Amino acid sequence: MLHLHRTYKILSARDGDSDRELATVQKKFSFIGKKFSIESVFGEYTIDSIDIFSHAYVIRKHGQVVANISRAFFTLADTYGVEILGNEDHAFIIALAIVIDQVLAEDQRNHANASHNHHHH
Repeated sequence: MLHLHRTYKILSARDGDSDRELATVQKKFSFIGKKFSIESVFGEYTIDSIDIFSHAYVIRKHGQVVANISRAFFTLADTYGVEILGNEDHAFIIALAIVIDQVLAEDQRNHANASHNHHHH
């Protein structure tokens, strides 16, 4: 098995705190589907209920739901809703959502290319 762990880092842009690493997001491949490992200064986050086509998923911290992200309710492809619960750092959660969206979009492209190439054999 080839394990490709692409890693994304989220850095702070805040004055006096600039470039401090806030989180590392790694995509892990497993037979159960996509798993993200997210270590951060705010705690450990997990992602579940992923619907790759509507880019909808739930972000949890220590098992508690902290955000619901969904593109499903919008007609514009590049607009999505981020519902943030509890006392989370909003900018951080949105940065996390952008990174995850990036990874899902990449997966979708790779998937499309794979099935596309498949038809040419």
